[in-house]
Amino acid sequence: MNLKSLAYRELSEGMTEKELASLIQVPVRTLSKILADKDPQDPAIWEKFARYFRMDVEVLRTGDPAHLGTVHGLQGSSHYSAAGHIRKIPLLNWYQLSRLVAGTQSADVIGPEAMVEATDVSGERSIALKVQDDSMEPLFSKGEIIFVNPESKWGPGDYVIAPGQDGPSDGALLRQIKSIGTQCMLHPLNRKYEDLPLTKQEEVWGKVVRLRKNL
Repeated sequence: MNLKSLAYRELSEGMTEKELASLIQVPVRTLSKILADKDPQDPAIWEKFARYFRMDVEVLRTGDPAHLGTVHGLQGSSHYSAAGHIRKIPLLNWYQLSRLVAGTQSADVIGPEAMVEATDVSGERSIALKVQDDSMEPLFSKGEIIFVNPESKWGPGDYVIAPGQDGPSDGALLRQIKSIGTQCMLHPLNRKYEDLPLTKQEEVWGKVVRLRKNL
């Protein structure tokens, strides 16, 4: 979803253009131009929208997160092209991921659903997953593929995979890390869902390093 669509989402909830512009701290004419398919050129404007929508600036502009337990094995083949370093990344389902992290299934016996080609995905043990619900819309839509690096460092603002509220047996969640004081929260972008506390650093299973919208 682009900046125009995000703005329309806010307006559809009853907010006026003037009220929305005031909250974002941009001129009303800037918002009007965005609604007319004219994205801002000033990086400072993008930063204001990113703060309001609680997104990384580059993610908001491109839809490609530049910034997800330890998952071992499952390394795909790779080669180079004019587009960069192309690798085949194993596509797992969320049940396989939770079993792998919980230690009830070894990496040697996991059979990926497919091998997905991707360019410049960091991490030798990175895996691919399909977004399973609408909890991270508008940025991540159900069915889109995300690439997850279990060894990448993460921090506030990053998008990560973490266990459900009741632990690995409850499955896994795609969420954004949100810092409130000294507490880290697992934050859903869709307001229908609630924030969850992240009680332990090791509960994060990996960081999202890329989103592929075109399957």
